[in-house]
Amino acid sequence: MATTNTVLTRERIIADIAGILGVDESEITDDTNVLDVGLDSVRLMSLIERWRAAGAHKADLVSMAADPVVGSWIRELTADSVSGANEGGLR
Repeated sequence: MATTNTVLTRERIIADIAGILGVDESEITDDTNVLDVGLDSVRLMSLIERWRAAGAHKADLVSMAADPVVGSWIRELTADSVSGANEGGLR
């Protein structure tokens, strides 16, 4: 039985956030606090479910709401794929 292992990328995370907020991707940076730009708990849960379905098992409502900065989410959600390829490769 083959398993599919979709990898979340920085670009996909930003595109998903921008899409759910109805803003241009250029408005979302690593420093963006998603609560400050209007992300509510319902839309956050929608993103989390989307990312879990894509294989981001670390997507968790409590931890993501506690640190609602895009760069933190990117580091957390892409850590599994990066650590498998090259441990400590993030800047």
